[in-house]
Amino acid sequence: MKKIRLLIALVMFFALFTGTYCVFTKSITKTGSIETVESSAVFLDNNDFLTKIQVLDPTITTVDKTTDLNRVTTLPSVTFTSDNLFSTQESKMPIYVWIDNNTINYYSGATNIDLNNN
Repeated sequence: MKKIRLLIALVMFFALFTGTYCVFTKSITKTGSIETVESSAVFLDNNDFLTKIQVLDPTITTVDKTTDLNRVTTLPSVTFTSDNLFSTQESKMPIYVWIDNNTINYYSGATNIDLNNN
């Protein structure tokens, strides 16, 4: 009987640190919180951006990142290479750029995107 009481005491002791134990349903309920972190991405600066975009389309001579870029919400099912990566190394998330029907499209899973107009 002492072993059973000790076992019950140990179970209840550890249950207090891991969640709530219910004797009747024999279940443990865990509670907690999830911390969300804003994801961010930074475009390459203007000179590096133009150099890289000309690899994708040599006919492009100027780009205004404020007006000439079209953000898409889903990543297309194409294979991207390093030529399509237009984010800085400090970015938390990548930015992919591609050209489709003379439109410069980009995608990033980041919530905050800095155009880096330097």
